[in-house]
Amino acid sequence: MNGKDVERVVIQVRKQIDLAKAELGDEFYPAHLSVALIDAVYTPRLNYYSQVVPVIDRYCARFGLLRTRPDRLVLPPVDDQETLAGLIGHFEALGPDGLQEQVFRSRYCSPGTRILKSENVRRAAIGLRQTGIDTLQDAQSSSPDVIKCALRPLQGIGDRTIHMFLMYAGCDEFVKGDVHVCRFVARALQNAL
Repeated sequence: MNGKDVERVVIQVRKQIDLAKAELGDEFYPAHLSVALIDAVYTPRLNYYSQVVPVIDRYCARFGLLRTRPDRLVLPPVDDQETLAGLIGHFEALGPDGLQEQVFRSRYCSPGTRILKSENVRRAAIGLRQTGIDTLQDAQSSSPDVIKCALRPLQGIGDRTIHMFLMYAGCDEFVKGDVHVCRFVARALQNAL
């Protein structure tokens, strides 16, 4: 889309949605970057409430974490967040299959691969940490391109997962491009012509 197309979509959004009253789901307000990452990696091709949320809830319960931040508008202090280093540490402490078997308890694979989603959570956390991203604040202050470069090389982590991670980490430049959003954008562009 070019700049004029984006303007047309924004105008249509403002006509149809009162953004001041719009409410986003809990996934947009994670208390920890690790929760945002798990959510983004598990979401593609799974039913969100019956297959993804239970995985996140088990993880949070196991490690005593809040799933969402108490004040949706304020990031938790860095010292109150589980870092990606902490997430990686859980994998190391429980062994190669421990976190998968004890906490994630799913055999879901990343799209187009035989790589377990839990393994891609670990690989993505390592890739992000290598770029200096460890907390929600780090993700928000980092360029989306840095995050994309860290995650794109990972088999089974595509643009959809990356964009979801960016959204959940607080980057407002991305929208969950599901079928409803795509239809809305197509109608908005058609109506603006």
